[in-house]
Order: sequence, then C-alpha cells, then structure tokens
Amino acid sequence: MFNPTPLRADSDTAVMLDAVRDTGGLAGAWRWFVGDWLLENGFYRPISSFSMALDYTLYGEAAWGFRLTNWLLLILTALGAFWLVRAYARLVQYPSPDWLAVGVAVALSLQQTGLIAKLGNWSAWWFVAVTTLLIGFRGGLGLPRFFQKDKNSSQPDRASHTGKSEPPTTTNRHWIALLVAVGALFWGLDRLLETHYTRLIIWAPSRTALLGTMFSVWAVYWLLRSVTERRWSGLGLGGVFYLLALGSYEQPIMLVPIVGVLAFWRRREWDAWGWKAFGAIALVGALVLALRVSLLPTEPTRYQQQQLRSSLTGPLNTYFTELIPPAGQWQYWASVGGNLEILLVDKPGWDNLVGALLYLGVIGAVWRNRALLGGALVWHALTFLPMAFLHPFEHYMYLPQLGKTLFDVGLIAWGATRVLFVSKPS
Repeated sequence: MFNPTPLRADSDTAVMLDAVRDTGGLAGAWRWFVGDWLLENGFYRPISSFSMALDYTLYGEAAWGFRLTNWLLLILTALGAFWLVRAYARLVQYPSPDWLAVGVAVALSLQQTGLIAKLGNWSAWWFVAVTTLLIGFRGGLGLPRFFQKDKNSSQPDRASHTGKSEPPTTTNRHWIALLVAVGALFWGLDRLLETHYTRLIIWAPSRTALLGTMFSVWAVYWLLRSVTERRWSGLGLGGVFYLLALGSYEQPIMLVPIVGVLAFWRRREWDAWGWKAFGAIALVGALVLALRVSLLPTEPTRYQQQQLRSSLTGPLNTYFTELIPPAGQWQYWASVGGNLEILLVDKPGWDNLVGALLYLGVIGAVWRNRALLGGALVWHALTFLPMAFLHPFEHYMYLPQLGKTLFDVGLIAWGATRVLFVSKPS
C-alpha cells in the first residue's frame, strides 16, 4: 500500500484517471453503465469503472487510497475463499473442512499479496524433507514403520525355520506408499511456492480482476448455501454477487459451466434446487451479455485483436502445462530424442524425470480425493481456459488461483496424511 511507485507510472492508469476526471468522478459515473469502460477498448465493466471513480472522489490521485481498496478486496476474497472452501469441503464430506479452509485462505493470502515470493528461492524439497521428517518420525526419535519389526507379533520368524527369507512385499508396499505421498507433497508445495503476484495491489488496472474474483467467490458461496439450505434468499444473493462480478470483468462468465457441472453432479441430492442455482447464474450471464451486445460494438477492437495469441500451439502448451506441469516436458524430451545418454550429464533431464515420477503422487491423490480435488481442478481448468488464448498478464491467473490453491493445499494435506499413515507402527 505504501509502495513509492506513482499512481500514473503506467499509461493504462493514466488514461483511466483522465477518463474519470473528465467525466466528473462520481457525478458522471452513469456514463460507464451505458457504454464502454474507462480504457474504451471494447469491454463492458461498469462496476470496475464505478469503483475507480469512487476512489478518485475519495482520494484524488493519492496512490495509497487506490491500493488500500485493493488490499480490502484481497481480504474480502480470502474471507470468501474460507467460507466457500469450507462449504464445498462439507458438501463432499471432507474429514477436516475447517482446517482445509484455513489452509487455503492463508495460502491464498500469502500468494495474492506477494509474500509467498519471500520463499521463492527455497526449493520445495526443503519443505518436503522437513514435513516428512516431522511427521514420519514419531516424537522426532522413532523410525518409520518400514524400518521396524513388529515387536508385538507372537509369530516366530519364518526364515529361522525354513532357512529362506520371504519376499519383502510389505516393505515394498510401504516404500511405494511413501513415494506416492512424497510426490503429492512435492507437487503441492512446488506449485504453491511458484505463485508470484507482484502487481495486484500497486497496479490500478488489476482492479477488474480483484473485483471480479471477490464477487465470484461470494456468488458461488451463496449459491451453495441456497441449494443446501433450500433458501431463496441465498439464491438471490448469489445472483446479485454474480451480476456484480460480470459487471467488473468478463472472466467470471466461466462460472456458468462450473455451476452447471456441479448441479448435474449433485442432481440427486439437490433435486430442482441445483438447477435453480444454475438457472439463476445463467440468466445473469445472459443479461450481461445482452447489455454488452446492445451497448457496445460487436466487432473486436484493435486492442482485443492484439491480445489474442497468433497460433494455437502456444495456448494449448500454456493451458496443459498450467494444469498438468509434466506436460511441459514434451519439448525437452523431443529435443533429446533417443539420445538418453545425455541424462548422464544433464541435470534438467534428471529433474524432469524425477518430477514426472513423483507426479504419480498427484494421480494417487486425485484418485482417492476425486470429489475435492476434482472440483478444484474443474474450477482451475474452466476459469483459465479463455485466458490461455491471450497474451499472459498476471491478473489473468487470479480467478483460477482459487481452484489451483485448493488443489495444492489438498495435495499437501493428503501427502502429509499418507506419510503419517506409512510411518505409524503396525
């Protein structure tokens, strides 16, 4: 908030401030509800424009005022993430919904404020090692279960009678279980630590994503409340918050298929209420789309054309690498070809190989927690999908970040639980 960077340090912010000033601040705010937004590049964002006009009226061009609003939006988003994650975890009968919600809210707070970057120079392996040692060794002194003999067993050692040793199938299973658990821990921590937001607070145009994400989180929360409690008031609140989200940014339109998938999945438990929630959010989406088409030209503006990436290869690579990180290795292995002897001297090759092997832990975690991690993956995949076709900007990842963070925290929790299970004495 107290960053010394001037508010007009970038051209987009300067244009936005000029537009607010020239239209008289709040006095001319109605203009943004019936036409293009502040940058006039073909987007219908009246709520974002109104928010900037309100800040201009309150703080003039004092940078700290605009950044204070951004801080408040981040706090509201983290609070909404807590309530939404807890509600969803309870819906899928996750065993520790409160702790999971706290973990996601704290992780998201560290990410969105950029504080997670303080740990960016630390390898995820340090955190995996510390977590594994703390959990896997009983009281800091005991040995993992696969190193111990069963002291309570009354059966004699079969090898002492036969002279033959049995295949260590149990020990092998424990090692495999440990590998899977460590893999989930590694990928959860690695993805959690690599998230670096640097301009969400200090860059005024990020207000669109901040508002859109905050309203989206609270919209889905109230929709979940409405269907689980069978309350029309929750349905109305969800619709209002979603209307504000779409009035702030276009990306939340992807909540329509997300709620549709959720309504179809829970159709037996929710009966007609799931479809009521879907109908409410779809109706709001259609309303905002109709306003945009009627108030603004339908032809893409020059700015919008510039934002589109020139080929399909880049978006597909970005999209699948974002969702499944080992997918980004294909270029490396294509360059190596059959010359696998390069692994003898190439550290990146071994990093890729080990990372791909450890990804088995992610597959195992998703299989065992399909409801929780599958829902997080659907949120991440659908909200990021349209943004993959645009040249990357930091705030494009903000709405998908909730699903990604829930996925990663869920991986860490599952991996830690499995390490504890493997290390318990028989």
